[in-house]
Order: sequence, then C-alpha cells, then structure tokens
Amino acid sequence: MRLDVDLPDDRRHQYCWGCRAETVTPAHGAPGFTCTTCGRRYDRSLVIDPALTWWTDASGEYWHESAGVFVRRPDGHHLFFERLFYPFQWTVPAGHIDTGEDPRRAAQRELHEEVGLHSALTDLTELGVDDIPGDSCWRGSDAHRWHTYLLDVPSSTTVEVLEEGHRPTWLPLATALEQPLTTPVRILINRYLTPR
Repeated sequence: MRLDVDLPDDRRHQYCWGCRAETVTPAHGAPGFTCTTCGRRYDRSLVIDPALTWWTDASGEYWHESAGVFVRRPDGHHLFFERLFYPFQWTVPAGHIDTGEDPRRAAQRELHEEVGLHSALTDLTELGVDDIPGDSCWRGSDAHRWHTYLLDVPSSTTVEVLEEGHRPTWLPLATALEQPLTTPVRILINRYLTPR
C-alpha cells in the first residue's frame, strides 16, 4: 500500500481505510474500525505511528518491521492461534517492532504479551530476516520486514492467548500448512522449518 496522506507532523495519525479521513473509531462489539465521515466500517485502517518502525521504499510502498516466534515442543508440534483482528487467519506470536527496539527484544516482548511465555533473549534462535511483500496488517501496511525466531519449550508448556487471538493450538507443521495461515507464517514455515 502506498501512502496517500499528508504527514504534517510526528504524531500518531489514524485514517479511514476508504475515505482517508482522520475520523475512525474501533467498531462497537467487533474487530475493525468505523469512520464517522463516510459511515463505513473496515477491518483495517491506515495508521502512521512514530512509535513503530516504518518507512516507505523507492516505489512509495509503506513498510512495517515485525518480529515473530515459532514456539516448538519436543514432539515437533508448534504453537499457532487464530487472530481476532485483521488478518483473520492463523498465526504465531508476532508483532510490530517499536522505534529503536532491538528485534530480539521485540520477539521476547510479543511472546509475553500474546501468549504469556517468558524467555531469555539467548533462548530465541534467529532463523532469518526477510522482506515479505503481500503481508497485510490492520495498521495499513501491505509489506513487512520479518525478524523470525525459534523457541524450544518443554512438553508441559501451556499457553493462553492474551491479545489479538484465541484458540491456541499445537500442530505439526504439515497440519498447520493445511490451515488458513497468514502470508508470512506460511512463507517462513516453508523457508526455515521442515514440515513433518
């Protein structure tokens, strides 16, 4: 998505996905946003937030930076959960990187915020850094740079999805690939993990 709004200052701005008016509010009782100017409801909005790492490339594409963690038990099953916000698909603990935040620390933070897991930074094994066009988020970016990590946990590990999702499920990767996964999760499984 190319930015098509004026950026007058360095404050956070949130625009309607349709008319680009800065008059959106969370939809009542459902994920998404309602615009008081055009009266429409959208699953996403366009957010320009100096607290997040973002940029535009030479073509004007709006990028965000994210960190995600594949959590693996000894039996080879990985943790997935269903998102309650756009995109409404299955994912792993992940989220946007704050401005100036180290990607590994962002991954550690997201693990705690999303599924209540605590990990030492040294327990997170880096799998890679990848630019993924076509990765859409509720904040309006359709391209993300992913910092991907792997965390091995004991068989007895239990989780509870605390933010943005529900139905935590441990799946073998081959079964996970049969689910409606988010674009980056599907790409990263195929790139870094061996489905079995």
